[in-house]
Amino acid sequence: MMNHQIVIISVKQSENVSKFLQQLKLQHIPIRKLGFSKEHLMFEIDVQHLRALRKIRKRYAVKLTIRYKAPHKILQRDGTTLIGLLLLTIVPIILAQFIWRVEIDANTVELVDEMDNYLQSEMKITMPIFKRQFYSDRELRQQLMEHFRQFSWVHITKQGSRVTLTPQLAPKETISLKQSMNQHLIASNSGVITHFDIERGVRKVEPNMTVYKGDTLVSGVLMRDDEVFVVGAQGEVYADYWLETTFSIPKTIEMQVLDEINWDIEINWNQLASSWKEKSLTPLKSLIVHTPSRVFHNKTETISENDIEKVILPLLHEKMIRSLPLKSTIKSEKLLHVYADDDTVKGKVLYLVNENIATPLPIHQGE
Repeated sequence: MMNHQIVIISVKQSENVSKFLQQLKLQHIPIRKLGFSKEHLMFEIDVQHLRALRKIRKRYAVKLTIRYKAPHKILQRDGTTLIGLLLLTIVPIILAQFIWRVEIDANTVELVDEMDNYLQSEMKITMPIFKRQFYSDRELRQQLMEHFRQFSWVHITKQGSRVTLTPQLAPKETISLKQSMNQHLIASNSGVITHFDIERGVRKVEPNMTVYKGDTLVSGVLMRDDEVFVVGAQGEVYADYWLETTFSIPKTIEMQVLDEINWDIEINWNQLASSWKEKSLTPLKSLIVHTPSRVFHNKTETISENDIEKVILPLLHEKMIRSLPLKSTIKSEKLLHVYADDDTVKGKVLYLVNENIATPLPIHQGE
């Protein structure tokens, strides 16, 4: 595709100007709108002949100025511009189909390194990765929480081609030093056994086994050679179980939103007078007192059913994790039903909870 952009040439009159024009004609460079004045002659050529014109100008040592007839046109109707526009359109679309970076927002550098190593070595996540081949939020969260038992939740934020993982640590448990030796550990809830942390006792269940409320998980009695030894059971037995909850939230909420921060500046006249009296130099920052004042305005937000998953579910999760025993985790959550009436949004959420279901049961004499 030819470039038909027009260039205006202004040549200063000299003895070589006629030879210069003749040479342009011999080189088959078309000239348009040729005009003369006392000091200059002017004409137009196509931009593709500009390189040849410059060579001829150098040979005959004529002085000229060059300007484009339409300098405001940034995009020209030529092949180069078309290819550039295609690249500017297609390349970002292709790049947007990949995830280029996974960031970890954790409390310590050691935890960041540990998670990063697990993502690369165990989960085989290498950048860049096609978005369709990347883990879903549920799969990614579940694998991380099963490996890192200290997590109660993992927040996953996706912005363009970047994924940010923010682990939430479970609160530390205060261990009671005074525990009865004469006890069994039984199930306080039905569920599927996942893992153990047993200090004493005889284990009666295995991982992936379904247990029901009241089943013996760890026995405090050891049988050996027809003899009975009371060793006591102590430890933790974790299981997965589903927990259904309901919620009801006002449809309209009011909140305060920060508009701006102003600075109230005052001069400490007492300090200034004291410095003047003592003829001493006082730092300027001690003479000027500036205090921030924040300006807020009340804002009313209306919650719709579409806001539940992004806005309400994280709040319900925080409330649920605080109500569970220590070391409990929420592996996944499902929104079962949502409906809105005139003034409230109501619904049900199903949580997959992993929790220590072992509870002590005293060993009675003769057992």
